[in-house]
Amino acid sequence: MPRMARLEQPGSLFHVMAHSIEGKPLFVDDQDRVEFLGRLEKGIAKTGFLCYTWALLDNHYHLFLRTNELTLSKLMRPLNGGYAQFYNKKYKRKGYLFQDRFKSVLCQQQDYALELINYINLNPLRAGIVHSLEELKNFRWCGHGFLIGECNQYGKTFQMREECLRWFGDNEQSAINTYLKSLSESCGVDQEIAEQLASIEATEIKGSCKGWPAVIGNTEFVKQALENYKYILNRKYRKADYPFVMENISKMICEKFGITITELKRRGYKNTRSEARAVFCYQLHVKELVPLSSIADFLCMTISPITILVRKGKMISDTVLV
Repeated sequence: MPRMARLEQPGSLFHVMAHSIEGKPLFVDDQDRVEFLGRLEKGIAKTGFLCYTWALLDNHYHLFLRTNELTLSKLMRPLNGGYAQFYNKKYKRKGYLFQDRFKSVLCQQQDYALELINYINLNPLRAGIVHSLEELKNFRWCGHGFLIGECNQYGKTFQMREECLRWFGDNEQSAINTYLKSLSESCGVDQEIAEQLASIEATEIKGSCKGWPAVIGNTEFVKQALENYKYILNRKYRKADYPFVMENISKMICEKFGITITELKRRGYKNTRSEARAVFCYQLHVKELVPLSSIADFLCMTISPITILVRKGKMISDTVLV
């Protein structure tokens, strides 16, 4: 049975998790943890993703990321796959290291992001690896210590400390104080850290690990995210068919506007080429359900201007394509 499509939204926040198979140790010693963080650092640099916080536990890990036009798999496949190869070679073992797919939960901004930061950074305390917030600040294998400015902490090469603190306050010290206060308050909630996250515990384990869409946010955010996910599931074509579809649509558009495919791919402003490109993007994305990323690749552009062209194309398509 094919895997379900993962819920992706370019430029969004994601809580990402991965567990070892059968609960076996994922990190046996500190060398393993350093190896994993080195691979994470390289992956973050290569993809351009932003990492706000993270936590390495004995048999699983947590990351809090913001993506861009690339999908999560661009980071996660080489990260998990490369680490598994290192681990198997070091410990002379064969087979899978990680339990099924990595898990990802789409997160809304502001309050939900703040709660997730607390949730992830408190994992060592909840797991009994440390026994107090005082011990947590010296724990080197999560983003908490670096976030509050402790020395000799991992994270400085890949963790977006300043950007993360901005969620808690306008200046560094007030942000740290607000963060520590909210962290202290979260400690008293036991397994259900903050009401916003009470229901996500089960979702992480039962849902997202099987590829089901998991979202944290208000009603409107969740509704929109799931509508986008439904759109993805209802695509007309396989990914392998996209080049053929785009070629056919481009020929049709070029004939209508009296231009060549080379001209269609050349940028223009308020001219025939720009209108043709807008209608081309609209037809592909809205009518043929081709992803924005594939259209962007075809036109050698990024996703953001493609979304603008789709909106523009909607306004002129009815009058041009009759």
